Amino acid sequence: MKRLLRSVLQVTVGLTAALALTAISDRLAHAQAVQGTYLAAGAQANAAIPFFGAGSKAQADGAWDYYQKSIGQPMSEWAKTEIRRPPGGTVFYPFSGPDFVTVSHLFPQADRFVMVAMQAAGEPADVANMSSVRLQSFQAKFMREWMKFSRLAFFRTDDLNEDLRDKHAQIGVTTILITFALYSGYDVKAVYPIVFDEASGDYVKANGPWKSVRLELSKAGKPVVLDYVSLDLSDGALSQSASTRAWLARESRHPVLLKAASHLLQETYFSVLRDILVENAPMVVQDETGLNYTNLAQIGPVDLYGGFLYPHELFNRKKQESLAQAYRESKDVKPLPFAFSYNKTTERRSVQIVRR
Repeated sequence: MKRLLRSVLQVTVGLTAALALTAISDRLAHAQAVQGTYLAAGAQANAAIPFFGAGSKAQADGAWDYYQKSIGQPMSEWAKTEIRRPPGGTVFYPFSGPDFVTVSHLFPQADRFVMVAMQAAGEPADVANMSSVRLQSFQAKFMREWMKFSRLAFFRTDDLNEDLRDKHAQIGVTTILITFALYSGYDVKAVYPIVFDEASGDYVKANGPWKSVRLELSKAGKPVVLDYVSLDLSDGALSQSASTRAWLARESRHPVLLKAASHLLQETYFSVLRDILVENAPMVVQDETGLNYTNLAQIGPVDLYGGFLYPHELFNRKKQESLAQAYRESKDVKPLPFAFSYNKTTERRSVQIVRR
Protein backbone atom coordinates (compact mmCIF):
# COMPACT_ATOMS: atom_id res chain seq x y z
CA MET A 1 0.00 0.00 0.00
CA LYS A 2 2.81 2.38 0.94
CA ARG A 3 4.56 1.55 -2.34
CA LEU A 4 1.35 2.37 -4.24
CA LEU A 5 0.91 5.69 -2.43
CA ARG A 6 4.56 6.57 -3.11
CA SER A 7 4.08 5.81 -6.80
CA VAL A 8 0.91 7.91 -6.95
CA LEU A 9 2.69 10.79 -5.19
CA GLN A 10 5.62 10.62 -7.60
CA VAL A 11 3.29 10.65 -10.58
CA THR A 12 1.33 13.59 -9.12
CA VAL A 13 4.47 15.62 -8.41
CA GLY A 14 5.82 14.83 -11.86
CA LEU A 15 2.56 15.80 -13.53
CA THR A 16 2.35 19.05 -11.54
CA ALA A 17 5.90 19.97 -12.53
CA ALA A 18 5.21 19.10 -16.16
CA LEU A 19 2.06 21.23 -16.19
CA ALA A 20 3.95 24.13 -14.61
CA LEU A 21 6.71 23.89 -17.21
CA THR A 22 4.09 23.69 -19.96
CA ALA A 23 2.37 26.82 -18.62
CA ILE A 24 5.67 28.70 -18.53
CA SER A 25 6.49 27.50 -22.05
CA ASP A 26 3.05 28.58 -23.29
CA ARG A 27 3.45 32.06 -21.77
CA LEU A 28 6.88 32.53 -23.29
CA ALA A 29 5.62 31.30 -26.66
CA HIS A 30 2.79 33.83 -26.48
CA ALA A 31 5.23 36.61 -25.60
CA GLN A 32 7.37 35.70 -28.59
CA ALA A 33 4.38 35.40 -30.95
CA VAL A 34 3.29 39.03 -30.50
CA GLN A 35 6.75 40.58 -30.77
CA GLY A 36 7.46 42.89 -33.66
CA THR A 37 10.40 42.85 -36.06
CA TYR A 38 13.39 45.19 -36.11
CA LEU A 39 14.42 46.79 -39.41
CA ALA A 40 13.31 43.59 -41.13
CA ALA A 41 13.24 45.16 -44.58
CA GLY A 42 16.26 47.42 -44.18
CA ALA A 43 19.93 47.13 -44.92
CA GLN A 44 20.53 45.99 -41.33
CA ALA A 45 17.90 43.29 -41.64
CA ASN A 46 17.23 41.73 -38.25
CA ALA A 47 13.86 40.14 -37.63
CA ALA A 48 14.49 39.45 -33.93
CA ILE A 49 14.92 41.60 -30.83
CA PRO A 50 18.62 42.35 -31.18
CA PHE A 51 19.72 43.44 -27.71
CA PHE A 52 19.31 40.28 -25.64
CA GLY A 53 21.62 37.33 -26.13
CA ALA A 54 20.38 33.84 -26.90
CA GLY A 55 20.94 32.80 -23.31
CA SER A 56 18.98 35.69 -21.81
CA LYS A 57 16.08 36.07 -24.26
CA ALA A 58 13.89 33.56 -22.42
CA GLN A 59 14.51 35.43 -19.16
CA ALA A 60 13.56 38.72 -20.83
CA ASP A 61 10.39 37.11 -22.20
CA GLY A 62 9.52 35.86 -18.72
CA ALA A 63 9.96 39.33 -17.22
CA TRP A 64 7.75 40.80 -19.93
CA ASP A 65 5.10 38.16 -19.27
CA TYR A 66 5.22 38.99 -15.55
CA TYR A 67 4.72 42.69 -16.30
CA GLN A 68 1.84 41.96 -18.66
CA LYS A 69 0.04 39.70 -16.21
CA SER A 70 0.44 42.01 -13.20
CA ILE A 71 0.18 45.46 -14.81
CA GLY A 72 0.04 45.64 -18.61
CA GLN A 73 -3.05 43.56 -19.37
CA PRO A 74 -5.17 44.92 -16.46
CA MET A 75 -4.18 48.44 -17.51
CA SER A 76 -5.16 47.81 -21.13
CA GLU A 77 -8.56 46.43 -20.14
CA TRP A 78 -9.15 49.36 -17.78
CA ALA A 79 -8.24 51.87 -20.51
CA LYS A 80 -10.90 50.47 -22.84
CA THR A 81 -13.70 51.61 -20.53
CA GLU A 82 -12.14 54.55 -18.69
CA ILE A 83 -10.05 56.40 -21.29
CA ARG A 84 -12.21 55.63 -24.32
CA ARG A 85 -10.23 57.44 -27.00
CA PRO A 86 -11.19 57.06 -30.70
CA PRO A 87 -8.59 55.55 -33.03
CA GLY A 88 -5.78 57.74 -34.32
CA GLY A 89 -4.42 61.02 -33.09
CA THR A 90 -1.45 62.10 -30.97
CA VAL A 91 -0.69 61.53 -27.29
CA PHE A 92 1.69 63.87 -25.44
CA TYR A 93 3.76 62.41 -22.59
CA PRO A 94 6.09 64.88 -20.84
CA PHE A 95 8.53 63.60 -18.17
CA SER A 96 8.20 60.21 -19.86
CA GLY A 97 11.71 58.85 -19.77
CA PRO A 98 11.75 55.85 -22.15
CA ASP A 99 8.38 54.57 -20.87
CA PHE A 100 6.70 53.79 -24.18
CA VAL A 101 5.01 50.81 -22.56
CA THR A 102 2.55 52.74 -20.40
CA VAL A 103 1.45 55.25 -23.02
CA SER A 104 0.98 52.58 -25.69
CA HIS A 105 -1.08 50.43 -23.31
CA LEU A 106 -3.33 53.33 -22.31
CA PHE A 107 -3.67 54.70 -25.87
CA PRO A 108 -3.17 51.61 -28.06
CA GLN A 109 -4.82 53.08 -31.16
CA ALA A 110 -2.90 56.36 -31.28
CA ASP A 111 -0.89 56.83 -34.45
CA ARG A 112 1.60 59.34 -33.00
CA PHE A 113 3.30 59.46 -29.61
CA VAL A 114 5.33 62.47 -28.45
CA MET A 115 7.48 61.74 -25.42
CA VAL A 116 9.66 64.36 -23.71
CA ALA A 117 12.36 63.90 -21.11
CA MET A 118 15.68 65.40 -20.06
CA GLN A 119 17.98 62.53 -21.07
CA ALA A 120 19.48 62.45 -24.56
CA ALA A 121 18.22 59.56 -26.69
CA GLY A 122 21.55 58.20 -27.89
CA GLU A 123 22.21 55.87 -30.78
CA PRO A 124 20.77 52.33 -30.73
CA ALA A 125 23.21 49.90 -29.15
CA ASP A 126 25.44 48.40 -31.85
CA VAL A 127 25.74 44.89 -30.42
CA ALA A 128 27.18 43.48 -33.65
CA ASN A 129 30.34 45.55 -33.25
CA MET A 130 30.85 45.28 -29.49
CA SER A 131 33.77 43.35 -28.06
CA SER A 132 32.78 40.18 -26.23
CA VAL A 133 33.61 41.76 -22.86
CA ARG A 134 31.61 44.91 -23.57
CA LEU A 135 28.70 42.90 -24.99
CA GLN A 136 28.56 40.76 -21.87
CA SER A 137 28.53 43.86 -19.64
CA PHE A 138 25.89 45.56 -21.79
CA GLN A 139 23.53 42.58 -21.86
CA ALA A 140 23.91 41.90 -18.13
CA LYS A 141 23.14 45.54 -17.34
CA PHE A 142 20.21 45.70 -19.74
CA MET A 143 18.75 42.56 -18.20
CA ARG A 144 19.00 44.05 -14.70
CA GLU A 145 17.16 47.21 -15.82
CA TRP A 146 14.61 45.15 -17.78
CA MET A 147 13.85 43.03 -14.73
CA LYS A 148 13.59 46.14 -12.57
CA PHE A 149 11.07 47.76 -14.91
CA SER A 150 8.96 44.59 -15.00
CA ARG A 151 8.45 45.02 -11.23
CA LEU A 152 8.39 48.82 -10.85
CA ALA A 153 6.80 49.86 -14.19
CA PHE A 154 8.81 53.09 -14.24
CA PHE A 155 12.42 54.19 -14.62
CA ARG A 156 14.36 55.86 -11.83
CA THR A 157 15.86 59.16 -13.00
CA ASP A 158 19.10 58.38 -11.17
CA ASP A 159 19.44 55.12 -13.11
CA LEU A 160 18.88 56.87 -16.45
CA ASN A 161 21.43 59.58 -15.62
CA GLU A 162 23.94 57.00 -14.43
CA ASP A 163 23.49 55.09 -17.68
CA LEU A 164 24.33 58.23 -19.68
CA ARG A 165 27.67 58.39 -17.85
CA ASP A 166 28.46 54.72 -18.45
CA LYS A 167 30.60 54.62 -21.59
CA HIS A 168 31.43 50.92 -21.28
CA ALA A 169 27.96 49.35 -21.04
CA GLN A 170 25.61 52.21 -21.89
CA ILE A 171 22.09 51.11 -22.81
CA GLY A 172 20.61 54.43 -23.96
CA VAL A 173 17.03 55.60 -24.26
CA THR A 174 16.71 54.67 -27.95
CA THR A 175 17.66 51.05 -27.25
CA ILE A 176 14.98 50.84 -24.56
CA LEU A 177 12.36 52.47 -26.80
CA ILE A 178 13.07 50.01 -29.61
CA THR A 179 12.85 47.03 -27.27
CA PHE A 180 9.60 48.22 -25.71
CA ALA A 181 8.10 48.78 -29.16
CA LEU A 182 9.09 45.30 -30.30
CA TYR A 183 7.74 43.59 -27.21
CA SER A 184 4.51 45.59 -27.61
CA GLY A 185 4.01 44.13 -31.07
CA TYR A 186 5.20 47.06 -33.18
CA ASP A 187 7.46 46.53 -36.18
CA VAL A 188 10.33 49.03 -36.15
CA LYS A 189 10.73 50.30 -39.71
CA ALA A 190 13.25 53.12 -39.20
CA VAL A 191 15.15 54.88 -36.42
CA TYR A 192 16.90 58.24 -36.88
CA PRO A 193 17.77 61.45 -35.03
CA ILE A 194 15.56 64.53 -35.21
CA VAL A 195 16.23 68.20 -34.45
CA PHE A 196 14.04 71.23 -33.91
CA ASP A 197 13.54 73.28 -37.07
CA GLU A 198 12.88 76.92 -36.30
CA ALA A 199 11.34 77.56 -39.74
CA SER A 200 8.60 74.95 -39.37
CA GLY A 201 8.43 75.01 -35.57
CA ASP A 202 8.65 71.23 -35.46
CA TYR A 203 11.12 68.36 -35.18
CA VAL A 204 12.51 67.05 -38.47
CA LYS A 205 14.82 64.27 -39.61
CA ALA A 206 18.53 65.01 -39.25
CA ASN A 207 21.91 63.34 -39.63
CA GLY A 208 22.71 63.91 -35.96
CA PRO A 209 23.31 64.32 -33.12
CA TRP A 210 21.28 61.54 -31.48
CA LYS A 211 19.80 63.82 -28.82
CA SER A 212 16.18 63.38 -29.93
CA VAL A 213 14.97 60.44 -32.00
CA ARG A 214 12.09 59.26 -34.17
CA LEU A 215 10.94 55.67 -34.50
CA GLU A 216 8.81 54.85 -37.53
CA LEU A 217 6.66 51.93 -36.43
CA SER A 218 3.90 49.75 -37.80
CA LYS A 219 1.27 47.63 -36.09
CA ALA A 220 -1.37 45.55 -37.85
CA GLY A 221 -0.42 47.36 -41.03
CA LYS A 222 -0.98 50.84 -39.57
CA PRO A 223 1.92 53.32 -39.54
CA VAL A 224 2.74 54.82 -36.14
CA VAL A 225 5.29 57.51 -35.25
CA LEU A 226 7.10 57.76 -31.93
CA ASP A 227 9.04 60.96 -31.29
CA TYR A 228 11.28 61.10 -28.23
CA VAL A 229 12.42 64.67 -27.59
CA SER A 230 15.22 65.48 -25.17
CA LEU A 231 14.22 68.77 -23.60
CA ASP A 232 14.67 70.71 -20.36
CA LEU A 233 11.11 71.52 -19.26
CA SER A 234 12.01 73.84 -16.39
CA ASP A 235 11.06 77.51 -16.41
CA GLY A 236 14.69 78.57 -16.75
CA ALA A 237 15.01 76.78 -20.09
CA LEU A 238 11.52 77.41 -21.50
CA SER A 239 11.56 81.14 -20.72
CA GLN A 240 14.43 81.53 -23.19
CA SER A 241 12.73 79.94 -26.21
CA ALA A 242 9.41 81.22 -27.55
CA SER A 243 9.50 78.63 -30.36
CA THR A 244 9.84 75.76 -27.88
CA ARG A 245 6.95 77.12 -25.82
CA ALA A 246 4.85 77.33 -28.99
CA TRP A 247 5.72 73.72 -29.84
CA LEU A 248 4.75 72.56 -26.35
CA ALA A 249 1.47 74.48 -26.56
CA ARG A 250 0.65 72.75 -29.84
CA GLU A 251 1.49 69.27 -28.55
CA SER A 252 -0.45 69.86 -25.33
CA ARG A 253 -3.65 70.25 -27.36
CA HIS A 254 -3.63 66.46 -27.57
CA PRO A 255 -4.41 64.05 -24.71
CA VAL A 256 -1.69 64.26 -22.06
CA LEU A 257 -0.22 61.51 -19.88
CA LEU A 258 1.67 62.36 -16.67
CA LYS A 259 3.21 59.50 -14.68
CA ALA A 260 6.10 59.16 -12.23
CA ALA A 261 6.89 62.84 -12.81
CA SER A 262 8.49 63.49 -9.40
CA HIS A 263 5.85 66.15 -8.55
CA LEU A 264 7.81 68.62 -10.70
CA LEU A 265 4.72 70.37 -12.11
CA GLN A 266 3.77 71.22 -8.53
CA GLU A 267 6.98 73.24 -8.13
CA THR A 268 7.16 76.98 -8.86
CA TYR A 269 10.03 76.47 -11.31
CA PHE A 270 7.89 74.35 -13.67
CA SER A 271 5.06 76.89 -13.93
CA VAL A 272 5.51 77.55 -17.69
CA LEU A 273 4.69 74.00 -18.73
CA ARG A 274 2.04 73.71 -16.00
CA ASP A 275 0.21 76.75 -17.33
CA ILE A 276 0.51 75.49 -20.92
CA LEU A 277 -1.10 72.18 -19.96
CA VAL A 278 -3.88 73.75 -17.92
CA GLU A 279 -4.70 76.14 -20.77
CA ASN A 280 -4.59 73.64 -23.65
CA ALA A 281 -4.95 69.98 -22.67
CA PRO A 282 -8.29 68.45 -23.77
CA MET A 283 -7.67 65.46 -21.50
CA VAL A 284 -5.13 64.54 -18.82
CA VAL A 285 -4.50 61.06 -17.46
CA GLN A 286 -2.14 61.24 -14.50
CA ASP A 287 -1.03 59.91 -11.15
CA GLU A 288 -0.49 62.07 -8.07
CA THR A 289 2.92 63.24 -9.35
CA GLY A 290 1.39 65.25 -12.21
CA LEU A 291 -0.59 68.48 -11.93
CA ASN A 292 -1.67 69.69 -8.52
CA TYR A 293 -5.33 68.79 -8.01
CA THR A 294 -6.34 72.47 -7.86
CA ASN A 295 -4.77 73.01 -11.30
CA LEU A 296 -6.21 69.79 -12.65
CA ALA A 297 -9.72 70.81 -11.60
CA GLN A 298 -9.35 74.04 -13.61
CA ILE A 299 -9.49 71.92 -16.77
CA GLY A 300 -12.75 70.17 -15.92
CA PRO A 301 -14.43 67.57 -13.66
CA VAL A 302 -11.88 65.09 -12.30
CA ASP A 303 -12.57 61.35 -12.10
CA LEU A 304 -10.70 59.66 -9.24
CA TYR A 305 -9.42 56.08 -9.28
CA GLY A 306 -7.73 54.00 -6.61
CA GLY A 307 -6.76 55.74 -3.41
CA PHE A 308 -4.49 58.54 -2.27
CA LEU A 309 -3.36 59.40 1.25
CA TYR A 310 -0.03 61.14 0.74
CA PRO A 311 2.94 61.02 -1.68
CA HIS A 312 5.60 58.37 -1.76
CA GLU A 313 8.06 58.71 1.11
CA LEU A 314 10.73 60.12 -1.23
CA PHE A 315 8.68 63.33 -1.57
CA ASN A 316 7.30 66.04 0.66
CA ARG A 317 4.32 64.64 2.54
CA LYS A 318 2.45 67.93 2.10
CA LYS A 319 2.35 67.59 -1.68
CA GLN A 320 -1.14 67.13 -3.13
CA GLU A 321 -3.06 67.84 0.09
CA SER A 322 -5.98 69.04 -2.05
CA LEU A 323 -5.94 65.69 -3.88
CA ALA A 324 -5.99 63.76 -0.61
CA GLN A 325 -8.96 65.86 0.48
CA ALA A 326 -10.76 65.15 -2.80
CA TYR A 327 -10.30 61.41 -2.28
CA ARG A 328 -11.59 61.65 1.29
CA GLU A 329 -14.67 63.63 0.31
CA SER A 330 -15.60 61.96 -2.98
CA LYS A 331 -18.48 59.48 -3.02
CA ASP A 332 -17.54 58.18 -6.45
CA VAL A 333 -13.92 56.96 -6.29
CA LYS A 334 -13.55 54.08 -8.74
CA PRO A 335 -11.26 51.05 -8.29
CA LEU A 336 -7.86 50.83 -9.97
CA PRO A 337 -7.05 47.19 -10.79
CA PHE A 338 -3.29 47.62 -11.35
CA ALA A 339 -0.27 49.22 -9.70
CA PHE A 340 0.67 52.59 -11.17
CA SER A 341 3.68 54.81 -10.60
CA TYR A 342 5.56 54.95 -7.27
CA ASN A 343 2.86 53.77 -4.87
CA LYS A 344 1.94 50.12 -5.36
CA THR A 345 -0.44 49.21 -2.52
CA THR A 346 -4.16 49.19 -3.28
CA GLU A 347 -5.05 52.00 -0.89
CA ARG A 348 -2.33 54.33 -2.27
CA ARG A 349 -2.19 53.69 -6.02
CA SER A 350 -4.01 56.45 -7.83
CA VAL A 351 -5.01 57.75 -11.26
CA GLN A 352 -6.94 60.89 -12.09
CA ILE A 353 -8.62 61.63 -15.42
CA VAL A 354 -9.92 65.04 -16.46
CA ARG A 355 -11.66 66.04 -19.66
CA ARG A 356 -12.17 69.64 -20.69
